Amino acid sequence: MKYISNFLRTPVGRALCGLVAFAYASAALGVANVRAQNPQQQQQALPADYRVGPGDSIFLSVPQRPDLNRDLVVDANGNVSLPLIGRVLVRGMSDSEIEARLLQALREYYPSVNRVEVNITRASSNVIWVSGDVKIPGKYSFSQAVNVWEAIREAGGPNPTASLDAVRIIKDRTRGGSTTVVDVSAAMESGSVDKLPGLDPGDTIIVPAKQQEYTGSQGINVLGGVVRPGVYPMQGRQDLMTALLQAGGPSDRAKMDEVRLIRPNPDGTAHTMKIDLTKFIEKGDVASNPPLRPGDTVSIGRKGFTATEITTLLAVVSTLATLTLLFLTIQDELDENNQPVN
Repeated sequence: MKYISNFLRTPVGRALCGLVAFAYASAALGVANVRAQNPQQQQQALPADYRVGPGDSIFLSVPQRPDLNRDLVVDANGNVSLPLIGRVLVRGMSDSEIEARLLQALREYYPSVNRVEVNITRASSNVIWVSGDVKIPGKYSFSQAVNVWEAIREAGGPNPTASLDAVRIIKDRTRGGSTTVVDVSAAMESGSVDKLPGLDPGDTIIVPAKQQEYTGSQGINVLGGVVRPGVYPMQGRQDLMTALLQAGGPSDRAKMDEVRLIRPNPDGTAHTMKIDLTKFIEKGDVASNPPLRPGDTVSIGRKGFTATEITTLLAVVSTLATLTLLFLTIQDELDENNQPVN
């Protein structure tokens, strides 16, 4: 400690503390810049025929009148609100249809406007993703609110191997991304299906398969960013998402866009496939949830330190460095005051 104390008193030591404080400030500014991204850069990849509904966000750009550029949110009745004009119905329209409708409305008050551009920046209305052990997994749109069983039924119903006593509902990230486990089987047996939880736009339903006794010579290895890494038996209908759920689901540091599927070849070699599982979870891309074979190895990527964690760590280091400098300065003053006067 004495060596460190003496070092921090030197110009080099104090300069080092200053550099640490500067690094913390730079990291904090970098995080702020990331959070201040233009909302248009966060636009989701949507199908060309996507039609908006309540809860969707739209960015309106008016080249002739930049003061009219704004973010619009589709309300519960399917309307957006414009200055002077008021509410304009856009529910069920594509982006090109919305452009035509808003242009017509704007020209009544702003004759100089001859063109508008619309970008759908957040799309979550009426869309539910159903995956796992159902007959037709994928993305489904509904004209009205539905519960978990109605969504499963829309996906063709469960397969015979489905485990309806542990159906997962994953809320959209804009609503917290929480996960709820629902016993659909019990509700069906008691005749209370109508009391099952309702779904919000953007929710994902995962129907797991029943555990079966492993009778083959090879299992599926699941490792990396999962809760319980290990070897798991093949199930009746085994795909990548099912294997992930068998291993307890993704861990807090899982990188679902960096999944590797390592498959052995008959000649003793193996080949690796890189998979972005977020395409299946967020967009219903079935190709991103491939079927598995005995002997496959699934490796889920793991994140390093997040920007928030790095910023917090640097803040602690910067605070400690500042307190150390303050202590040494006070100590120097006390030492000078305690020196005997000649």
